[in-house]
Amino acid sequence: MENNKTIFMVFLFLYLGMIAFAEGNTENSRASSTPPPAQVITDGNASINSTPTEGEPPSRFSESNGDLFFSQRLAWDEAKYAVRYTIVLEQKRENLDQYLEILRRNTEYTYIDITVPPGEYRFLVMSYNILGLLDTQSEWNYFFIRNPITLLQPRSGISLSNDPISTPSVMWSTELPLQNSRVIFSRDPEPTKDPRAIVQYVDPGTTIVNLPPLSEGIWYWTVLGETSDGLSVSAAAPLWFTLLSMPLLSSPQYIRPGYDEVITLDQLMTARKVTFEWEQVPDANAYIFSLYSITDKRDLLFSTSPGPETSYELTDLTLLLMEDYLWQVEAVFVSRNGTIERRGRIQQQSFMVYVQRSDTLRIRNPGTRYGF
Repeated sequence: MENNKTIFMVFLFLYLGMIAFAEGNTENSRASSTPPPAQVITDGNASINSTPTEGEPPSRFSESNGDLFFSQRLAWDEAKYAVRYTIVLEQKRENLDQYLEILRRNTEYTYIDITVPPGEYRFLVMSYNILGLLDTQSEWNYFFIRNPITLLQPRSGISLSNDPISTPSVMWSTELPLQNSRVIFSRDPEPTKDPRAIVQYVDPGTTIVNLPPLSEGIWYWTVLGETSDGLSVSAAAPLWFTLLSMPLLSSPQYIRPGYDEVITLDQLMTARKVTFEWEQVPDANAYIFSLYSITDKRDLLFSTSPGPETSYELTDLTLLLMEDYLWQVEAVFVSRNGTIERRGRIQQQSFMVYVQRSDTLRIRNPGTRYGF
């Protein structure tokens, strides 16, 4: 009796498998035909701020492994002879006009809830009747999920001039009232994971800031923020730009002392100083004066801190112990915090100090004197 029961169960499984195989072949043969379209009901501009279709929950966002995802309901009209539906969801590839299937789901209801990251999507619905045959199929329906933070400029691939006088701007947009917003700049393609990243906090409502002082090269940037309930949100993906090196400021034109000018002791006795003077350089706001003596090598006697003056007066004439000297002025651009943001070309100019000797020093004989 037990053997007969076992044989019956094996036969039953084989029979059901043959029926499923036959239905699959029939479904594939019908799928090549073009069925009439089914109407699809969905929010074509889905985002966290969208108004959901009546009876649907609003889109919401959550975090999974640090990535931002959104929940969205896709709905359609009921097909008269449908007993189940198959939904195919595809996502557009970044910077490509191509879609890749990311979901295929069967349901008996006229809606499904999906959780996806920000991006552009399309989906279609196929209905199947009680015989398991394709009943009707919708057209592709397109929608997109917007991120609460969208990076605007500079766009990826842009080259920017590292000019402190006309600083480029960084701009983004947001669809939520965010707090603790900050812009992150990094050499790393994942700025949020770089402990050495440059972080710039911004006031609530601010969506544009000037580019901070950065060195030349490739930089990645993104924006982070927090919602009112403390959820961290960020842009979908960082953007990158190339910061070009700034050309050196030109060397100033020297006024005095002239090239290879000879300064005599007579001049020094009269003026009691040596005045160095030069012309202004466009785009420079400070100058660094340096003085060298020439022996078997060039020895730096002293160098000044950056200052706006276009002249320098040397009053400590005891520094002029040698005969040959070089002087130079570097034009620079200094930020408000005192950092040199742009250097200048350096050109040196020589001068000489002619040390004359006095005539023979004669001592007057005081003669014989008597003291009382």
